[in-house]
Amino acid sequence: MTGRQGSSYNNSSVKIPVDRLFHPDVEAIEVDQQLRLTGDLAARYPDGVHVSARITPVTRGVHMQGRLEGTEAETCVRCLEGFARPATIDIEETFSEDVGRDQDFFADVAPLVDRSIDLSDLVSQLLEVDEPMAAICRPSCLGICPGCGANRNAVSCGCEAHTPDTRLAGLARLRDEMQANDKNGR
Repeated sequence: MTGRQGSSYNNSSVKIPVDRLFHPDVEAIEVDQQLRLTGDLAARYPDGVHVSARITPVTRGVHMQGRLEGTEAETCVRCLEGFARPATIDIEETFSEDVGRDQDFFADVAPLVDRSIDLSDLVSQLLEVDEPMAAICRPSCLGICPGCGANRNAVSCGCEAHTPDTRLAGLARLRDEMQANDKNGR
C-alpha cells in the first residue's frame, strides 16, 4: 500500500506525518506538494516551489528521495538586471529517530521528531545551499561599463576598453618609471 500527500499551497510549516510507515502494510508515502515559502525565500521564489518525492521506511527512520523545483528571481552580478533562474535540486535525505534535535548539526542524518518530516525546513535548507555565490544571467553577459555605468548588453557606450583602477595609479607610475629607466640603461 502506498500513501499520498496531497498537492496544495501552504503558507505555514508543512509537516508530513510518517508514523504509518512503521506499520508493515504501508510501503511508501508519495509526496506531490506545492509550497509557498516565507521570508526572504518568498521574495526569491514568488511562485513557490514544487516537491515530488517518495518516503520509504528504513531501520529506526525513513528515507526521502525526490526532486525540488522552482524558479528564483535573481539579480545578475555583472549587469545588475533581474532574471529568472530555474532551480532543480535532488532530494536525498535520511531521517532517524536515533538523532535528537540537538545532534542534527553533527549527524549524517536528520532527526525524525514526532515521526514527522518538516518539509518547509528541509526545503529552506536545500534552497539556501543551492543559492549561487554570484548569479549571472547568462555566460556571455557583458556587464556594466566601469567608466559610464551603462549596461553593455543593451548599449555600446564607446568608453575605453581598459580603464585603469585609480587606486593603483601609484603602482602604474612606478612601473612606467622602471620601464623608462630600463630603456635609458639605468
